[in-house]
Amino acid sequence: MKTKYIAAVALLFGVVLTMQAQDKAKNYLGFSVGSTFATGDFASTETGTLNNWNNTAGFAKTSFMVGAEGAYYFLPKLGVVGTINFSDHGRFETADVKKLGDSYTDAFAVDESTVKTTGRYRSLTVMAGPQLSLPFNKLTIDIRAMGGLLTSLSSPEITVLLEDQTDATFTQKSSSASAFGWSAGAGLRYALSDKLGLMFRADYFSSEGVKIENTNRANDAGRLVTKQPMLWINTTIGIAYSF
Repeated sequence: MKTKYIAAVALLFGVVLTMQAQDKAKNYLGFSVGSTFATGDFASTETGTLNNWNNTAGFAKTSFMVGAEGAYYFLPKLGVVGTINFSDHGRFETADVKKLGDSYTDAFAVDESTVKTTGRYRSLTVMAGPQLSLPFNKLTIDIRAMGGLLTSLSSPEITVLLEDQTDATFTQKSSSASAFGWSAGAGLRYALSDKLGLMFRADYFSSEGVKIENTNRANDAGRLVTKQPMLWINTTIGIAYSF
């Protein structure tokens, strides 16, 4: 037992010495592009069942994102990072529209529902937080956690027409609301020269969601979305400029 304890202390001491021997992390600016994978409730395409409708399914898709970031180190390996990202998460597909129509037909007990959708999920996030960076020669490992603002630039608008009912057209409006969000992730930076490098990242983003306005709803029957949770994973590649 004593030998294992001494070995563990020696290993920890070695790790500390190795980290101290590493180069200091460099301040940098970066630009990246990549894929964004909707997940959780945001990606769900389940409308629910009669009297148990799913009001958080977003039908969001895998699409693209572009972003910029910058980091400033106030300690050799610990700094603050800020990001601004634009994300697209697609539109409702034909199968999604059919699911929605069937759900409203069941909920309102009509023969048919006609559903029309327009627009896409597009959003902007502005975030900041601490970043730990561990340089190993040309390679730097970055670990970060951030919080900030999610702004919906648009979300799909849904118009529902119920057959043979007076004033039976209602709409789930496109959202331009904002909400708090948080993110955590890790990445690698590889130096091509003293100033220029490549970035590879994977980050998880989560927000309880933006408000959704509904118009001309006579009652709360059927699926009624008033707040859309947004969750996704970004995988990106980019260029970093160190200074």
